[in-house]
Amino acid sequence: MPYIISPPIKLNSKGEWLEGAAYTKESLYRIEKDQLPPVNYDKHILKPHSLCHVETPLHVEEDGKSIDHFYKENLNYFFGKCIVVKFKNDGWEDIGNGLKHKVIGLEELKEKIGKYKSIEKVLISVEGIKENDYGYHDPSYILTLSLEAASFLTSFDTFNLFGTSWKSTDFEPGSMERPIHKEIFKKALILEYINLNQVPEGEYFLNALPLNLEGASESPVCAALFKPEEIRF
Repeated sequence: MPYIISPPIKLNSKGEWLEGAAYTKESLYRIEKDQLPPVNYDKHILKPHSLCHVETPLHVEEDGKSIDHFYKENLNYFFGKCIVVKFKNDGWEDIGNGLKHKVIGLEELKEKIGKYKSIEKVLISVEGIKENDYGYHDPSYILTLSLEAASFLTSFDTFNLFGTSWKSTDFEPGSMERPIHKEIFKKALILEYINLNQVPEGEYFLNALPLNLEGASESPVCAALFKPEEIRF
């Protein structure tokens, strides 16, 4: 069975970017006696950045490429060989206001992925990271790469997707800059807010096809990891 690494989308789950609830729905039709049409049909309102989602350069670049561009250009960004890396649950820096920050440096990342022959997609998390009420990495435990670690990933010609269990790839409060996003986007797309707590480290096949939304900088996704033996025919 695959590992589903996108937490369930729950009604009225908390938005993480002051955008209100991450998911709400409104009824368009309800099955009622002697009324047409005889169907249940809802309007679903999603705030993707507070859900598991794929994001593209358009997220941080005024003229960046959108989701539908990558559907036309190369679907391989969304699926293929993948490495899951989990770092130790220590070394958190207390930065105040109930927030803790862990930065993954170049040597720490090299130690984890140096044994792999191919670097295509890399998903990171922390061992046993605390979850919030909706099954996501507790946003108060901030996990980011250093710029040097991000540059190491983009040095691989085959690298095309970076995934993180935290809600974002940068932590730059009060800044107009998003340096890690921009470095990753030189080669890859980004998959954020995944849950890897039940997934052992190792190699997998990832399927992370998002909704093909025209002109969208991001799109929700139900991402799944398959063990190599599960995809052999």
